[in-house]
Amino acid sequence: MGIVWAAMGVGIIPIAIRQAMTEIAKKPSEENWIFWSIVLVVLMPIIAFSLITFGVFALKGEYESID
Repeated sequence: MGIVWAAMGVGIIPIAIRQAMTEIAKKPSEENWIFWSIVLVVLMPIIAFSLITFGVFALKGEYESID
């Protein structure tokens, strides 16, 4: 499952960029630009890094035994 989590972390980045481009193209307003800029610049690195880190820990077996 660690590979799945890490792949999701890497794969979510181009999906989010494509979604932002689609939404901005549909409605190119200033508030839409601001919203998607915040999503891509602030939230996406946090989400992607968290998923990748969780996947790496799962691959290392950190979650095998919880004491």
